[in-house]
Amino acid sequence: MSNGSLGDHLANDKNRIQLSWPHRKRILLDVAKGLAYLHHGIKPAIYHRDIKANNILLDNEMKAKVADFGLAKQSLEGQSHVTTRVAGTHGYLAPLTEKSDVYSFGVVILEVISGRKVIDSSSSSFLLITDWAWMLLKSGKVEEIYDEAIREEGAKDVMERFVLVGMLCAHVMVGFRPTIADALKMLEGDIDVPKLPDRPSPLSHESFRHSAKSSLYGSSVGSERSKASNTSISISSSSTVS
Repeated sequence: MSNGSLGDHLANDKNRIQLSWPHRKRILLDVAKGLAYLHHGIKPAIYHRDIKANNILLDNEMKAKVADFGLAKQSLEGQSHVTTRVAGTHGYLAPLTEKSDVYSFGVVILEVISGRKVIDSSSSSFLLITDWAWMLLKSGKVEEIYDEAIREEGAKDVMERFVLVGMLCAHVMVGFRPTIADALKMLEGDIDVPKLPDRPSPLSHESFRHSAKSSLYGSSVGSERSKASNTSISISSSSTVS
């Protein structure tokens, strides 16, 4: 495609085309429509399984096309749209459904809105974009999620709607994720975005670090007490023998 991939334009490259809010909005809607067609427009449905910025190609008009179907699988009728061939040990993996693509799409939404990497190895507090966005959203700082380059370009309520849909699609609990068809309707404003269900704090959250320190301290104290107890036993035994 003439304009490369979406990932090319989200990379920290001075030569990249700066994506405006209208561009980003249209790209996300194009991807949602493409996935809705794969999931609901054909039978058997097709699950892409590798939705990410580098697999979204942009033409000369910056219209998005979902590409790279190397991992795609067709669902089989009568099997509840669940693929039966998965990599890994059966019994240990969650079944693959359309909600797998929905999760990936949610991550792409957050990536496109924020201009941030999906995994930020430079941050010790928040490694995943979903954790980072969730904490800002809970703190009432949704505007800090928006890429600085687009903060003044779009209607705030529309941009917030896209963030909320992204968070809902990328929810850790599969049952809370919408279908891609409903996600598209939410993005277009045809249906309301439901209240976001709470989600577990990331393991990097300070509450977990505090808990870990407490556990470590408790283990240390217990170890010292054990040592002291063993020392007393040894002294008592020595006294008895002598």
